Amino acid sequence: MQGTTIHQRLRTWRYAAFRQAKFRAVYAHAVMVAHMEGRLIADDHPSWSRIDSAIKAAQAGDPDALARIERELLRLRDKNT
Repeated sequence: MQGTTIHQRLRTWRYAAFRQAKFRAVYAHAVMVAHMEGRLIADDHPSWSRIDSAIKAAQAGDPDALARIERELLRLRDKNT
C-alpha cells in the first residue's frame, strides 16, 4: 500500500463499513487507534500492510482475520503511546 495515505485508507475502510456491518467495529477501532492522543500514527508503519492483508482475508472468509486485525491495531497503538 505504498503511496496510500492514512486518510485514504481510513476513508476506504469507512466506505467498507457502510456497505458491510461486519467491518464497522474494525473501522471504529482503526479510527480510534489512528488518532491516539490527538495525533495520527505514521502511515508508513509496517502494521498497515499486515492490517490490509488481514482485511482482505476477512473478506474472503478467514475466521482468524479479525484477530490478526486486532493484534496489528494493538501493536500500532502500543508503539505510539
